[in-house]
Amino acid sequence: MCWEMIDGREHSGLALDLSSHGLRIERPYAGGPTRREVQLEIEVPGIDEVMWARGDACFDVLVPTTSPAGGPLGLIRRTGYRIAIAAQRDLRMLKEVVFETYRTRYEDMLDRAICSCLPDCQRA
Repeated sequence: MCWEMIDGREHSGLALDLSSHGLRIERPYAGGPTRREVQLEIEVPGIDEVMWARGDACFDVLVPTTSPAGGPLGLIRRTGYRIAIAAQRDLRMLKEVVFETYRTRYEDMLDRAICSCLPDCQRA
């Protein structure tokens, strides 16, 4: 989860792509211009931590959808933010989470690839 602070109010969204330098948020379109600088509250996945950061918008697009996630207008707003300012502790924590997630997924991919080549391989 991620929350954007706009005009003193929290707006929740779903952080789909997260890196050590930024993130992509999706939420129902509610109107309004693209905010170039936004205060972000990011729930760091896998650990019970929330970090605060200032994000600079890199892109902002509207995607039509028929799912309920599109809200009353049937549009999802996708915004990419580059993390411009955050506490060093939070940036280190985010970097560790991102790299550990990548390492775990890479090792799992290798295990599946190796196991697919062996006739009697039993994956756990």
